Amino acid sequence: MNKRLRKKLHKKEFQETGFEVKCVFHEGVSESSFDQFIDDFLTAIEERGLVFGGGGSLKASWEGIISKEKKYTTPDSSDKNYIVDWLKSRGEIREYSVGRDIDLWYPPED
Repeated sequence: MNKRLRKKLHKKEFQETGFEVKCVFHEGVSESSFDQFIDDFLTAIEERGLVFGGGGSLKASWEGIISKEKKYTTPDSSDKNYIVDWLKSRGEIREYSVGRDIDLWYPPED
């Protein structure tokens, strides 16, 4: 497969990946605290050149995928560790998980 086709299909050196993140909040967290958490989270990831796609609610869970802002790049282990440390430091969260890397263009094969 030539380079032009690999780029068009997001293969090999043009593959884009991200990782899953999920948060469950403590009971009693207010809507304003939840909104502030989201603002703080987005600020924290943007400082590292990351973006988030997802959503949820205070009552259920809040989840999505984190990837690099720049095309054809992928988050590395330091990005993932940063997110884990940041989530650990937040008192609003009852539990969280940071998942495996996933291809943003192709579904996982089971």
